[in-house]
Amino acid sequence: MNITRSSRRFGAALSLTTAILLAACAQSPFPPESSPAADEPPSAAKSARNIAGSNADQAAIPLRPDHPQTYTVVPGDTLWSIAGRFLSNPWQWRQIWRQNPRIRNPNRIYPGDVLQFSYDAAGKPQLTVAERQEVPLLKLGPQVRVETLTQPIPPVPRDAVESFLTRALILSESEWKKSPYIVADDDNQVVYADRDRVYARGGDFDQPRYQVFRAKDELREPGSGRYLGTAGNYLGEAILEKNDDPATFRLINTVAPVRAGDRLFEFEGEREIYSFEPHPVPPDTEGFIIAQLNPDVTQITQYSSVIINLGGQEGLEPGHVLAIYGKSRTIEDPVRGGSVTLPGERSGLIMVYKVHDLVSYALVMQAERAIRLQDRVITP
Repeated sequence: MNITRSSRRFGAALSLTTAILLAACAQSPFPPESSPAADEPPSAAKSARNIAGSNADQAAIPLRPDHPQTYTVVPGDTLWSIAGRFLSNPWQWRQIWRQNPRIRNPNRIYPGDVLQFSYDAAGKPQLTVAERQEVPLLKLGPQVRVETLTQPIPPVPRDAVESFLTRALILSESEWKKSPYIVADDDNQVVYADRDRVYARGGDFDQPRYQVFRAKDELREPGSGRYLGTAGNYLGEAILEKNDDPATFRLINTVAPVRAGDRLFEFEGEREIYSFEPHPVPPDTEGFIIAQLNPDVTQITQYSSVIINLGGQEGLEPGHVLAIYGKSRTIEDPVRGGSVTLPGERSGLIMVYKVHDLVSYALVMQAERAIRLQDRVITP
């Protein structure tokens, strides 16, 4: 947002007016809304009422008419599915979730937790978790080891995104070129598979396991054609047998044939996919779906993973929710003649779960009609 000098002067004047109001309130039994300063701008008075806890925010949080008063979390629930039991717009979860200070790790919800719906002192809807029971412990011998039997519920279905968290890669052209690569196998074959021994160069291999990728599709922005990166195709794993030049590896868990020139990458650390909450992107955010991640599927449906042309540079973060709109189209008016443009209708919702500088991975949470590449994604 651009802030002009005039807006800064207005902000200074507003701060001075607010200070005068606060001083007046200290000597007057009436609240600011009852006796505003004569020269106070109407917008400033409205802002003060909002800050004081007006119920206007409540109107912006449509509740499901059939929402429960309590809900017990069960295995298989997700943050999105629970939010959908209470809210018409599940991405507004943050606006009703209230941390219970008596609960350890209040941001995490576990199977067995009881969520309680209520209204706070200002009349705003809220959800809190009741006091948790002791989590069952499993004791193992010969030495005592303790481990919990439950994990926090994730924001989205784990099986829909887990493979893409570790098996999806987007790098710049220069990053692909400087990464370690396979040069050949030990039997002069053209393609390699499980248990084949291969040789690689271009890196100091100090990890026991690596992932094998092949540079695949260039990602470009619709319209401008701006280069956004090159996506990789996951091929399998390679176990280091000897670090030399070339280094020796054994292929395992291959999902597609491996060839000379394919690249090796270290395993990234485990990610906690439950560490974010659904919330809308900032106003005026707009982008496009530019690719889908599952090459075996031709249609984009619920729980499809897609790539959008918005990333960390645009302020995106895991948990951001965007609405999907189809393309507008121009038709001939059959009665009056001439052309008329039909607007693109909303076709679903996506939630971002992995962010790069220029692009992000997102999961289709709702598919209300056909979703296609280059459909728009905007603030819901």
